[in-house]
Amino acid sequence: MHASHAIHLPGRSPLWKVFWLYGVLPSNLLWLAVAWLVDHGQLPGATLGLLVFLLGYTAWIVAAVWKAAPNAKDPRYGVMAQALTVAWAINTVLIAFFLGLQMVRALVGG
Repeated sequence: MHASHAIHLPGRSPLWKVFWLYGVLPSNLLWLAVAWLVDHGQLPGATLGLLVFLLGYTAWIVAAVWKAAPNAKDPRYGVMAQALTVAWAINTVLIAFFLGLQMVRALVGG
């Protein structure tokens, strides 16, 4: 499987798979890892790197859910998945921004 194929795969996948298996599950696992790193406070650089990765992943999953939304059996599920994913993305951006500020501050020694 080529990387370009993996990028376009969600558009042909069922919405439930993209939303739950590519979106909800990995997002929660990534946030769990961020929470663990923040709680232990030992690795601000790794935390910052994970936050950057999380932002990129979030942009990808928003696009993937948007592409997969027409594959839902009921169009209302597509709209709900899009709305929930955008809300999750806004939350992710805001939390990542403020946690990122904390991590940068910890790295520069302030």
